[in-house]
Amino acid sequence: MKKRSKTIYKMCFNQTLQRHYSFDEKKLVSQYSNQLKTFISLENLDEKQRMLFNWKNSASIKQAIGEDMTKQLATINQQEKSLNEVNQLLDKVVKRTVTKLYPNVDTKQITIAEQRELIKETDSEQKVFAGEELKDRLAMIRTNIVNQQIVTLTKRPYVSWLLLKKQQHKAEETITDIVAQKGYKFADIKRTKGMILQHFDSKQQDILKQNIKTLSAVDETKKIVTTQYNNVLSKTFPDMDVEKTPVKEKERLYTAVVYFNPELKSLTKHDLDQLKNNPPMQFTTQEHEQGLAYLTGTANADEIKNNNLLRVLNNTGTRQLFIGEVGQDTNIPAKKLAQAKQAMQQNKQKQDNYRKEHLPDYRAVNYRETKPVDYLNKLLSDTLMALLYDNHQEQERNQQKKGQKETEYEMEKKKRQHRRNGRYSGNIHR
Repeated sequence: MKKRSKTIYKMCFNQTLQRHYSFDEKKLVSQYSNQLKTFISLENLDEKQRMLFNWKNSASIKQAIGEDMTKQLATINQQEKSLNEVNQLLDKVVKRTVTKLYPNVDTKQITIAEQRELIKETDSEQKVFAGEELKDRLAMIRTNIVNQQIVTLTKRPYVSWLLLKKQQHKAEETITDIVAQKGYKFADIKRTKGMILQHFDSKQQDILKQNIKTLSAVDETKKIVTTQYNNVLSKTFPDMDVEKTPVKEKERLYTAVVYFNPELKSLTKHDLDQLKNNPPMQFTTQEHEQGLAYLTGTANADEIKNNNLLRVLNNTGTRQLFIGEVGQDTNIPAKKLAQAKQAMQQNKQKQDNYRKEHLPDYRAVNYRETKPVDYLNKLLSDTLMALLYDNHQEQERNQQKKGQKETEYEMEKKKRQHRRNGRYSGNIHR
């Protein structure tokens, strides 16, 4: 009975997408459901991806140390293929569903991950959002999507790109030190598909396995982070050279965008210069007071009416910008601000202690206090500005060159015609 109730719940929970399947899509979804041995829903596919990720890591390592995992790895590869295909199918259905349910939403300004999350929340609350609620919901999704995707896959919170790089470096360093004892290099792990693990004792193998798994998680996390950053930033800065921009800078820019430009309006160089030189206050004095009360624990989320404020307060990066903005509000007593900073530091210390306890490779990241104008001026260097807008300038130069070549070609063409006409006229004259 419990199993049946659970199935009915899942079917109801996923009814929004189901209503928008075509006849052929329903047949395909049924086939994929059998192949993946799960009811097809956005949530279940997220969980299936996590399960396959862990299973593949475990099976690959077992294979490397001599255990025959050929059959299991073949099954994993087949399921990964099916998962990829059904995800592509659901992406199409999600786009179509969002367009129908939310006709006023510009889907070009929303990443597919955000659209999937919007459908999940539409199902979860059994309602179609509208007006300010929809606007707030999309902004909240965008702010939390990176961490949410990473936690779903790895069960670890995402802190920052800097911490991710530190985790990667530490894992690589640990592996390098151990394999060097047998005359191997780090690259030999990949070259031999991990087979060199057989040459180490059980204790060393356990350490190597754990760090190889860490690197796999880091790689997947990097993909999630860079995909979201690239998709969002390329909407605000259509001419941005995302490939040449360092991810560390993308992350800081992403924080600025979700704080100052949550609707992802396209920003010209003039717009960004204005924002850089004179960043507008995002909140009123009353909202500053509410935010500080929330951070010190004297007010709860229900008391905050501005959902955008709540969104900002619940994200580490944007929270720092909020504190910087409050520091510029002359109506806010310095004591209140100091109390909020102290509460934030204490809360951060608790989180750091918890993460250190449960994540052996965790390293705390300290955020510097900053004002929005200082943050933007430091971030928007000439180098970054060139990466944001140089493509556009290059396109303009290319268009100018193209136009110049076309003009030169037309002039040369007319000259040739004139010469031919001259010769032809001369022949008649004679």
